[in-house]
Amino acid sequence: MSWEYDGRHYLINRWDDSSRYGFGWELEDVAPTPGKGVVLNAYLDGTTGTALLRADTDEPLPLALVERFIAEAGPDLAEVVAMVKAEDS
Repeated sequence: MSWEYDGRHYLINRWDDSSRYGFGWELEDVAPTPGKGVVLNAYLDGTTGTALLRADTDEPLPLALVERFIAEAGPDLAEVVAMVKAEDS
């Protein structure tokens, strides 16, 4: 999935890696060149079962960009959190 915000182009990537955090989404700034790389991660912490958000940049991010990313990733993460909790019950 990709979209544009304020002249920058972003890719949203889903990942699943039990050696990392478990499951998540990352927002990658890819263009115009040079891209800034991954700027946000929303993920399920595999050790606690908690959904978390981490910024991977020292630059400020517009609130609207963060809100849009959470709106895209949030429902998917909530579904995985619910599945994990159901398995633990």
